Amino acid sequence: MKNIFLIISLMIFVYGCGEDEEQNIALDKFTDNGKTYSIDNFLDSNFKINKEYDVSGLENAEGVWFGFWKNNVGKALDYEIRIYSSHQLALDYGINFVDEVIGDEAILKKSLSSWSEGIQDRRTRRDKSYGGSSANTVRAKYIHYLVYENTIILCSGLDLTYAIQNCTDLALSLESKGD
Repeated sequence: MKNIFLIISLMIFVYGCGEDEEQNIALDKFTDNGKTYSIDNFLDSNFKINKEYDVSGLENAEGVWFGFWKNNVGKALDYEIRIYSSHQLALDYGINFVDEVIGDEAILKKSLSSWSEGIQDRRTRRDKSYGGSSANTVRAKYIHYLVYENTIILCSGLDLTYAIQNCTDLALSLESKGD
């Protein structure tokens, strides 16, 4: 009887220790707590810039950067960061341009895009299925975005769930570094 009790106790202990206590949270697509971020805040969170784009054709944008950030498992993920002076300006002037380049219906041809600066960096040739037959299909790199305070963060991922988590992780890294 003692052995059975010991075995059951051990199984409960092992099962309990094996549970992943970290739960993924996802931020709302639009978050405004009155904070203002700059590219320096992203750099402080270890965001690495590959390119800074000319924003003369993007009304009211203070800057747009393409780069990468390593998530909590060390995987480098591509992001595009767009910064406005306020959350409201990001909503009023940024959303239409972002919606145009996100997801399966993205406009990826320079001649059709409302803001073509950096369009080549918003494309990927990776097929969702990773199959060989359509591996050269051009697709949108970014499948989700957050309007987080005064920024718009465009995020890549294997699917929408991963992209949402990738956006959330980068945004929350700004909080952990202080503002």
